[in-house]
Order: sequence, then C-alpha cells, then structure tokens
Amino acid sequence: MGYIEEEKFVGTLVVDSEGYICGRVASFEITPDRVLMRLYKEVGEEKEVVDVEKLKEALMMFLFNKVSPKHEKKLYKKLRKELKLPSEMPITEEELVSFARMLGLDIPTKKVHSASRVNVDEPVDMELIEQVNESPLGKAVILKEPWEAKRRGVPIVEGVPYKSTEEIKGKLVLDSTARIIGHAQKILIGRPLGLRVALETYREEEEVDFEALMEMLFANFKNPKALFKQVAKDLGIKPDQVTRDHILSWAEMAGIEIPKKKVRKLVTK
Repeated sequence: MGYIEEEKFVGTLVVDSEGYICGRVASFEITPDRVLMRLYKEVGEEKEVVDVEKLKEALMMFLFNKVSPKHEKKLYKKLRKELKLPSEMPITEEELVSFARMLGLDIPTKKVHSASRVNVDEPVDMELIEQVNESPLGKAVILKEPWEAKRRGVPIVEGVPYKSTEEIKGKLVLDSTARIIGHAQKILIGRPLGLRVALETYREEEEVDFEALMEMLFANFKNPKALFKQVAKDLGIKPDQVTRDHILSWAEMAGIEIPKKKVRKLVTK
C-alpha cells in the first residue's frame, strides 16, 4: 500500500479474508515496532417514535371523518386555533401530539432503526492489510487473514462456501482489490455459482437550498409572519396555506435569485 494521511484513513471499512466486517478505523496506535488500527462498529438499535402520518390521519378521521390534503389544511387551521398558535407557524410533531392528547386520542407509533458506535476491544495490526482501495462509496481494507471470522468462532473452510440468495441479498460487495462496488442482488446458477451485483455510485446534483433562501428572505422582512403575509397576498391565498412550493414560486416571480446547493445522491447503474 502507498501512504495516506492518518485522518483520511479514519472511517475506512475493514473486512477480513473471509468477507466478515471487522469494523471501521477509529484511530491508530503507534508503537516502536508496529502500527495498530483501533476499530469501531456501528451497532443498530430499534427505537419507537411517533408515526406522524398515521397521527395526522387519526386526527382527520376524528375531526372530519375524512383523510385528504384539503382536510389536512383544515386540521392545521383548527389545531392553531385550539392551541392559540400564530397562523404562519409551521405545525410539527410536538403540536400534533399535544392536540391529539387534548382530544384523548392514542398516539400511533412506529419502530425505526438507528446506529450507535461501539469500540472494538482488539486492535488490528496493519501488517495484516492485503488490499486498500477507494471508490465513490468509500474506502475499504481487506485483511490477509480471517481476523473477524476467528473472533466470531466461525469455522474456516477451503474455498468459497456457497450461499443462497436469501443469505447474500443486500450485502455490501467489494471486489478483489478492496473497491466497494455495490450490493448483492441474487445468486446465479452455474459452475461455479455466480453473483449479480447492483453496481452503485454517487452522483452530484444541484438542488434548491431552501434554508438559504428563507434566511435571505427573512433578512428583508421584520419577521416570518410578514413574509408569509406578503407571499399570501401576492399569490391570492391565506397565510396559513403558504407552503414551500408557494414560497419558491413567489421568489421566482419576484425575480429573486434562488440559491442552489450540490448534493451527492446514490444511484444504481
């Protein structure tokens, strides 16, 4: 391998010779005779959160016995009135929950997955590195030995063991040079078995920077309420009906230069 700055190596995916993920590089420990990589793993956890869409539907059914975009606007209007909120104030999860509890409704929830960082106790000697590479999907290292497989107590067998589509679908795929290329889709029958991979990359696209636009607009109005009133007046709607699209249309009509930002989006080839 060549040379790379230490901080640019942090976060690199480390995979052993059997394809097991060891973790990601957290830091380096340099001793007189060797260099060790300290790793961390991202451990998934499940959390229960408010299901905002179902909550809005429950409120609309309770109040109007119907669910539609039109009734969603009516819901917001009634909510602002009951909670004594400014007409231009955006409605968030907090207001919806407060209103639902006031009406005695159950709060629907859903489970979401998040990841927390856990340090790996044992460091990896950099002498074990076989390949290092980088693609738009990130940096990766392949080790010479079944480091993680041994830690897990996985039996080491000769050759590549066969796996079913169910076992490999969605798994991250690296080529033999440690380049991350995409995710596994399915097994292809043949001698030997083949693997269909969804090749992925990141593409840079330009989109409206709405936060920057709002910041720019607020600089020319006394307060958000004044902006919403002006937009509503010019478009012939009520202030509480103003949406993001209305603000964008109004800004374009007013000849205001819309700020843009570049974002990276994952695309499948």
